Amino acid sequence: MSDKAQLTVSGIKNDLDQGLSRPEIQAKYGLSTRDLKSVFSHPKLKGLKTKPVPQFVLVDDEEADVIVATPEAVAPEPTPTVTEVEAEAPLMSNEF
Repeated sequence: MSDKAQLTVSGIKNDLDQGLSRPEIQAKYGLSTRDLKSVFSHPKLKGLKTKPVPQFVLVDDEEADVIVATPEAVAPEPTPTVTEVEAEAPLMSNEF
């Protein structure tokens, strides 16, 4: 039976998102320097860098129950679209 570590692209991406550096990922999975280089030569991992993770949580204690809407939190209004049936239907005239 083999003692090879099983790595996934999503797992490595998650490690980077959690702030782990390449040497930390190497230590986490027990990889050699050659293996680490091979992992990051994968097309979906090539060029990815560690995302900085804030070392603090900022809590606003001056105002209670204030909800701040960010652009990401606000869903855009749906844009009405013309269906093919509406586009092909003739306009009705009130002339008889």
